Amino acid sequence: MLGSIRGRPLALKLPIQRATVRWLLAWRPSALAAHRARLLTVVATLACMRVNEVARLQVCDLWFDYLASYGVPGFEGTCSVHIDRRKNDTVRKGHYPAFGCSRDPALDIVAQLQTWLRVAGLAVHQACAKRTRPAARCAVCPPLFPLTRCAAGGVTLVTNRPCSRQQASDWIRWAISQAGGDSARFSGISARKGGISTAIEAGVDEAILYLQSGHGQALPARAYMHLKSPARFLETFEAFGL
Repeated sequence: MLGSIRGRPLALKLPIQRATVRWLLAWRPSALAAHRARLLTVVATLACMRVNEVARLQVCDLWFDYLASYGVPGFEGTCSVHIDRRKNDTVRKGHYPAFGCSRDPALDIVAQLQTWLRVAGLAVHQACAKRTRPAARCAVCPPLFPLTRCAAGGVTLVTNRPCSRQQASDWIRWAISQAGGDSARFSGISARKGGISTAIEAGVDEAILYLQSGHGQALPARAYMHLKSPARFLETFEAFGL
């Protein structure tokens, strides 16, 4: 407010572009923290997530082959991201933005998430009850993008501590800077802006886009949208041309 009065409002934060997402998926850094930052940025952008939502994710929130449960063939290798709460989800039904199979194996976000879990030593706990109680936060599974620490010998290890909203935003800015962007023009909101903007430019129908972004769940008509095939759930993902 004071900046506006002085004639110096905050600079508009730019959306993350499709080309940046492709660059991050093709990048193969050697540091574990760099892998975490690039995957967090890609997941937040493809799923049109707010920064606090991606910071809250746990490993049991990755529901691999969830779309295959529709009984329609051809959706193996996909992944849905369970978000237990969103701004418009007032009744805590949960939300499930989806990632499809990439045509280019080097850009396959589903395969890269599986590799991340293996490399970081993250796994769903045997006592996890997320599928039976999806609205409750899991008490036993680790965060999907945890903080790390430096152990003896300079070895980087993951901890059981989730990142904060500010840390997730910092990682997004850092990842964008590695792709050649000006970190001063980006923040955590750039991921959600990028996902929604890319889908709109690709001509994704508003009702389908909002299934990915979580907008407008309070509208009465949205409660009656039960598609026969999950194919349309992937239209926002397909807008990135992966």
